[in-house]
Amino acid sequence: MIKDRGNIKWASMMMPEKLDLLRECKEVYATQPRELTEWELEELQQTIDTAYHQQQDVQLNIWNDGKIMHWTGIIEAINLSTNELLFETLLTTKRIPIHRIQSARLEADYYD
Repeated sequence: MIKDRGNIKWASMMMPEKLDLLRECKEVYATQPRELTEWELEELQQTIDTAYHQQQDVQLNIWNDGKIMHWTGIIEAINLSTNELLFETLLTTKRIPIHRIQSARLEADYYD
């Protein structure tokens, strides 16, 4: 199979201005979290409530310093005064700000 270098091979044919704009767009996209729609926020809330009340394992995708982190565990508590989840993984307990959560999926749904 031929090893393809992707966009690198086309960079020599692009104008320098276009390369600068592409780098700038990539930098902006990597530093800002994706805005969730109202429907996505409602689904996220329902998934978190179900996981909390039934004490099910849930996989959370968290926006953290320009990267999406995937954590799996159990939601121990929801603190509405500080807008945080107390999330217990296999190794540690974390406090996760609710506004950083991009998506949630019950682990039971993952295996079905």
